[in-house]
Amino acid sequence: MASKLHINKPYVLKTLSHPLDRPDGPGRHTVGEVLGQKQASKRRKRSELSVSVDGDAIHLYDISSSQALTSYLVPPQSFFTCPAYSLRWRPAATGNITRYTYASTKNTLSAKSEVKLFKDVVSESGTSTTTTATHVHRCDAPIIFLAATSAKKSNPYPDQALPGYGVVAVAADGTILSLHGETLEKKWQSAPAIFVQELSSASGVSDFRVEFVQSSLAADVIDGMFGGKSDLFGVFQEKVHREGFNPDILIAITSFQDTATTRRRHLHILAFPEARVSRQGTGQNIIPLFVSPLPTDVSPSKYQLDVKAGALQELANDVLYSYTITGGIPRLETQLPVPGLRSFVRLSKTSVLAATPEALSIYNPAYRSLQTTTAVDDETFGGPLAASGQQDTCDLLLYLAGREMAVGLRGASLIAVQVEAPRTRGLKRRADGLLVDAIRRGISGQPPCSHSSEHISAAILEEPLPGSLSETYWAEWQQKSAEADELFHAQNLAGFEELLAGVFKIETAQPDKPNGVRPSKKDVAKSVAKSTWLPPSGDYPQVDRRWVLYAIGKVFTWNDKAVGDVEALQLACALPESNALSYLVNAGHLSTSNIKSAFNAETLEMDDVDNVIGEELPQLLDSVDPTLELLTSYLSVTMVGSVELTASIKLLLGSLGLLQNASSGQELQAIAGTPEDGGDDSIMMELDRAEEELQITEYYLGNESDSRARGLSVAFSKLAACPAAHTVQSLRRLFKPEEVICLMNILRMELIKDGWTTRYLDGPADAEEEADTASNESIQLISNLLCRCLDSVGLGGWMGFDMMLTGGGGGDHADDEAVDFFGQFQAEVSVALEGIFEAVRLQGSLSEAVGYANRARAAAAGAHLSKGSAVRSQALPFGLKTDAPVSADRVRSGGEVVARSRRQMGLFQSKKQKAYSVTRISEESLQGRLGAVVVKQEGGI
Repeated sequence: MASKLHINKPYVLKTLSHPLDRPDGPGRHTVGEVLGQKQASKRRKRSELSVSVDGDAIHLYDISSSQALTSYLVPPQSFFTCPAYSLRWRPAATGNITRYTYASTKNTLSAKSEVKLFKDVVSESGTSTTTTATHVHRCDAPIIFLAATSAKKSNPYPDQALPGYGVVAVAADGTILSLHGETLEKKWQSAPAIFVQELSSASGVSDFRVEFVQSSLAADVIDGMFGGKSDLFGVFQEKVHREGFNPDILIAITSFQDTATTRRRHLHILAFPEARVSRQGTGQNIIPLFVSPLPTDVSPSKYQLDVKAGALQELANDVLYSYTITGGIPRLETQLPVPGLRSFVRLSKTSVLAATPEALSIYNPAYRSLQTTTAVDDETFGGPLAASGQQDTCDLLLYLAGREMAVGLRGASLIAVQVEAPRTRGLKRRADGLLVDAIRRGISGQPPCSHSSEHISAAILEEPLPGSLSETYWAEWQQKSAEADELFHAQNLAGFEELLAGVFKIETAQPDKPNGVRPSKKDVAKSVAKSTWLPPSGDYPQVDRRWVLYAIGKVFTWNDKAVGDVEALQLACALPESNALSYLVNAGHLSTSNIKSAFNAETLEMDDVDNVIGEELPQLLDSVDPTLELLTSYLSVTMVGSVELTASIKLLLGSLGLLQNASSGQELQAIAGTPEDGGDDSIMMELDRAEEELQITEYYLGNESDSRARGLSVAFSKLAACPAAHTVQSLRRLFKPEEVICLMNILRMELIKDGWTTRYLDGPADAEEEADTASNESIQLISNLLCRCLDSVGLGGWMGFDMMLTGGGGGDHADDEAVDFFGQFQAEVSVALEGIFEAVRLQGSLSEAVGYANRARAAAAGAHLSKGSAVRSQALPFGLKTDAPVSADRVRSGGEVVARSRRQMGLFQSKKQKAYSVTRISEESLQGRLGAVVVKQEGGI
């Protein structure tokens, strides 16, 4: 399956100096990464490299500019044991920039092993100061890893704004050395037993060595390798947090000899407590946290670990092993055998760039599929290697995701490989070009139907679906395509079209001779294709897209446009009278994407290939079929864009004579002003020709069955559905301003013809006119197209060019014609405004009618409810209620009972009354001689 990834041709980034030989073999180049950190910020990778050349120097290169930043010389007798570590430090308080570069060297004469520091300080004024420091260590094995720890929060150099971190060096025998970051003074040193004591068979370990080391932070290790579980990190007094306590972690892979032929390997995770005392109170400088065996016993030549993703990959014996680390335990996920594999670099979760002596390829290790490949040779890298002992392959070193570039080393040259990602993808890379993406690609998009009781024969499964990639179908495709090529090159068009008809599942009919005898096979082979392809009764059958692209490549040709030739078409038709062309048009296969895919090699470097195809294809169909039947079918059944539709509309309007230039009126005036030049005969001939063209135009406009009218209707409908921005750009690209004005005038005439501008002023129309009334969607279509035409030419251009088209470009009557133009413009605006007023009034009337209908419907629905039954209850009449009388006595605070006065009783009685009530207060009630019930009547009298 075709991949969306693309590997550009590798190129030489920088030519390095040749190294001096080592005691144990030829000299080498070691490449390391360069990191950058700003005070109180995270450490990030920079687009720079540190290249260490044995016996020469350490060079720092900028990848983007391919320029050397700085160099640090070393003695000729020194060689490097591991890649140099470089860190660019920028404090927040000052503008000084400090670059720390650490390297591990060994002297061939004195056999001394040293760790060197090259420190560059660039001040704000631009002056540079370089200082060096050296530490001679006593480790028996060479240093294989150098790194700087994270900057401490308690900085011992607050005034100087120094980072205050340390340097960690790991030897091949497991010795760990901690040095001061500024002076390289020794802080502490741990024995190899820190690794061996965690192994199950610590007593029987022989030939122990460290094969791979990488540093990280505790938060990244917890999230990537332990799934967010921090149980193993409970040895610290503080909880690990990404923004808080986040100690440094060492991840190492060790091996030892188990038997005579096998070696056992383990994954170790160690932590630096940063001078904090662990909960056990041991006070160790380094704490082993976890150890787990690797499930394979191979001897890899290269490792690559992605801590955040929890993925480990290793290369051994031309096989790429991929592990997934879950809970700290590595589990073998996939094995990808690649013959001749020499190096690799991880691009993403689903992509790996592999290098062999013959090619650079991108594989998916999960599905063991090839996504893309590109061949390489000596000419690709600028010639063969100069040294005989150097490898002929590109040793891939690292991948810069921000620049989508892989960097490798071949001999004494630094190589860059640009991996071009798909243009349509987002920020996050997804899996492209996989075998799993082919699932359901050959299945039609029809909705699933209900289960049928009929028994389906198994023979239907024998026919492969379009696009299948079985071995049988692939062999059949190659055989038929080769046979078609032979027929095409032999100019046997009859046989060529007969083969294509069988592939496209189209029935053919051979024509009879005049005497009723069918032609022989020999006559058919010699003649031009005379057979007719019969159109199917329903839809065209589904076919393999490869055959569609093959037919397009044979029917059409792509020509390079000559410089200065404006009218020449790059797309040409090689078989204008063939049945294959009619099939491609009627089946809807002539889309821009299919043509671009058929001529992918010719259009790869073109930027505006979509616009070129969209402009030239309608012109090509017009030249092939002057009746424009092919163009109408193309517009009806093909998925077209705004460029194709705009070019087709221009051709259709030009064939009807409805497009004119602004200078056409002036040319007619010039011809009419000099009648003596041509004589009366020439004038009569011009008048006859104009009358004939007028009759043809009226026939085309009046006959609705004409192909041009149908083509215009389809083109206008599809153009209104296209995005407005694309339509405006297409109009500006293909139409002149005066042609856009002509198109607007045509649309305005359609408004008048359909009655959209006169309906509110005219009286009631007769029945015949009512039957021909346009649909309500036409006003929306025409208005959208008018708005887009106006956007493409501008308001001032519309008014200016429209006045020129009416004849106001010059002459004695220019002022009168300008007045007439603006008068007509004012009349049209008045009619439109009156129509808006009428529409608003009609909307108000309809709103009232609809509201009344809704209320009447609700009232009618309530009238059908059942009537309630009468119920007898012992109660007072409506509006009456009972209330307790006011007591004639009251109790004071001291417990004394006294009688209320008439004034107090009347006050309490009035407080009990509600608004709008009338109560009869008798003298007996005030004297307290009334019964226990007082009757009151509420409401008005």
